[in-house]
Amino acid sequence: MTKRNSNKLQEVGVIRKRWRGRRSVAIVFPDSYGLGMANLGFQRIYELLNREDDVVAERFFYNGLPSDARSLESRRHLSEFDLVIFSISFEQSYLNIAPFLAQAGIPPLRVKRSGMPLIVAGGICCQINPCPIFDFFDAFFLGDFEAMCGPLLDFILGPDLSGSNKEALLSSLSQRHEWVLCPGISRKKCVQPAIFTGTAETVPHTVVVSNMSSFKNTFLIELGRGCGRGCRFCAAGFVYRPPRLWPEDAIQRTMSDTKGAKKIGLVGLEYVNKGFVSSLSRGLVEKGYGLGFSSLRADTITEEFVELLIKSKNYTATIAPEAGSERLRRVINKNLSEQQILFAAETFARAGLKNLKLYFMMGLPFEEDEDIHEISDLSIKIRDIMLCHSRGRGKMGNVIVSVSTFVPKPWTPFQWAPFISLPVLERRREILRRRLFSEPNIRLRLDSVEAAFLQAIISRGDEFLGVRLARLALKKMGTKRMVKELSGVAENYLGERDKNDLFPWEVVNHRVKRKYLLAQWEKAGRGKQTSFCQPEVCKRCGACA
Repeated sequence: MTKRNSNKLQEVGVIRKRWRGRRSVAIVFPDSYGLGMANLGFQRIYELLNREDDVVAERFFYNGLPSDARSLESRRHLSEFDLVIFSISFEQSYLNIAPFLAQAGIPPLRVKRSGMPLIVAGGICCQINPCPIFDFFDAFFLGDFEAMCGPLLDFILGPDLSGSNKEALLSSLSQRHEWVLCPGISRKKCVQPAIFTGTAETVPHTVVVSNMSSFKNTFLIELGRGCGRGCRFCAAGFVYRPPRLWPEDAIQRTMSDTKGAKKIGLVGLEYVNKGFVSSLSRGLVEKGYGLGFSSLRADTITEEFVELLIKSKNYTATIAPEAGSERLRRVINKNLSEQQILFAAETFARAGLKNLKLYFMMGLPFEEDEDIHEISDLSIKIRDIMLCHSRGRGKMGNVIVSVSTFVPKPWTPFQWAPFISLPVLERRREILRRRLFSEPNIRLRLDSVEAAFLQAIISRGDEFLGVRLARLALKKMGTKRMVKELSGVAENYLGERDKNDLFPWEVVNHRVKRKYLLAQWEKAGRGKQTSFCQPEVCKRCGACA
């Protein structure tokens, strides 16, 4: 275990190696250090590559500073590495790629690079839609890194990595692996992301615990990957199908070294057996750990589980109704009733939970003004439940109502849906403001309309959009100015799609079939729900065929 303390940064678990005789890999998270260190995909790449003694992998982040071009571990420049891998989890990070490369002295456009390290990308965003960043990367490695790591290490350690014929190198790599997409050479029609179905010594977890991570000094651990709940807005829920749970022995083995962290964050709870979660949580609380969860499904809350939260001194929890009305929750296939939501709030309140966060979306397909009124109604009902129990204890908490703008995502049933018009969006935001801003013990939080608008354009963007975005990003434009500059082409990406439209992102071939997604889109229009995924018996979506 090593510690790094520079400019108040404290890290436990940093991996440092001598360079001599080793192949070097730069791992770039094109966003802030805090976000990157809270990202288990980024940490997983760092861990698995560095397990190989003949490879040294070091981290880079984007903060808009000249120093970003040098690694955290050895302070070596990006151009000194044999291979550069970008790990991309957020659409807004696409805007940072060109500025990051430019300030490192590397031409952002692939066609203008020569004699430089191979620059590739992966991550959930690239699996969903790599098209807006086609022109910046030599290749995309798509899928579960656990499934790609072995072949990737063979490639890194092979004799051809430093060869001068980049096109021949990429062509050979693309032909050998179906999960490699190379935009600069003849494209495959069906690039299929790798999926990991084997056994693992450890599960994805925090390798480097940091005091400046978005989850400060927290050890995060992934219990499962993918989700079979079938929420129609969730891209990860479809591209990660079939849902997979990590073996309990591998989870316990991973937990044997928490790098000194006193708080454990459990990730990927959506499809995990609640009995196992309770058992694991109980053991952690007994050992004196604090617990953290990104979000909890209201229909899985039990009194025992909430008591464990309280014992770990966690007085705030989060649930995500997503929509205020029963009708709209059927549209999005949330499979969650108001009765279940209120029962969860009652359970939290009775146990002594102080604050409850509620996540909603606005601008969902087939939404009406009445659905927005029902967000207010449901929030007030939950507030009243919380206050009823807290008054007797003399501790008045808050219900935090967080409302984000819905963005249609590729590879979901809602990839055909339009982005809400801005006048309608503003009217509905005002409905919430008028109703909730003056309500005691309710805190309303609304997202940035401009940021959502920009994300919606990028989400369903193509390679022509990508070059335009890069030009704007290199000019260091703010979000509002960028939205204004893109207003002329916005409708190409924001409007409703015809069911026969071919999409640029279908250069990737996910296991969930387009026919199934379209059938779900049509069911959404009828307000019909679909039951949870059952991989052992169901073959409907194609992921388990």
